[in-house]
Amino acid sequence: DPDYYEFEVHVFFDDAFELSDDNGEEMVVNRFVKQMVRVIDTAASNVHQCNIRLKPPKKLPTPYGGRLVWQMPGKNKLIAHLKDKGKIRHRKRWSQVMYMYYLLGHKLMELPIDVSRKAVMAENTFILALDGDINFRPHAVQLLVDLMKKNRGLGAACGRIHPVGTGPMVWYQKFEYAIGHWLQKATEHMIGCVLCSPGCFSLFRAKALMDDNVMRRYTTRSDEALHYVQYDQGEDRW
Repeated sequence: DPDYYEFEVHVFFDDAFELSDDNGEEMVVNRFVKQMVRVIDTAASNVHQCNIRLKPPKKLPTPYGGRLVWQMPGKNKLIAHLKDKGKIRHRKRWSQVMYMYYLLGHKLMELPIDVSRKAVMAENTFILALDGDINFRPHAVQLLVDLMKKNRGLGAACGRIHPVGTGPMVWYQKFEYAIGHWLQKATEHMIGCVLCSPGCFSLFRAKALMDDNVMRRYTTRSDEALHYVQYDQGEDRW
């Protein structure tokens, strides 16, 4: 099957902990984490169109906070990473740096296999970056994967996104997003380099991210005015 793939989901809570109401010195997960745990069965049931009860997640302490691991009906995993901003840098850019190094550096490069095999896996491993409020269909992802298959030199591809709703602000945003996708990005592509692949719905090839100085450059701490524009404005723009 040319469309066979192994799928794993990672959800990052950028600031998952708060002080307990009962004990002012104890950190507990916040209401957003509790909400995810509460609705996970409902979400799985809606996807599979039948009543599903998942096993409780495995709870694992980590140097950055904690991790919840669910086993999904298809035997794939859904992993929620709970960041404690007192232990690791918070905000979206640093979450991206964290999961890029985790998925590519730890889970791929530390495999006990031959280097040539790792190179093949890197070329055929893709990371789909999403925002939590994005609503999409599987076909949209398949289109991005097809682009990657057609051009092995392609490092990233983004889908066209648009806001939903009504009113003047939404109308303006739809126009702004359309101009950015069809005009700005198309022009940059013809020139030779798309300057922004938005983190709300983009597919990245692992091999491209693992090229020399790509990830390392993105971990630059902002200490100059230009850095704030390059790395911190928008935070998730590659």
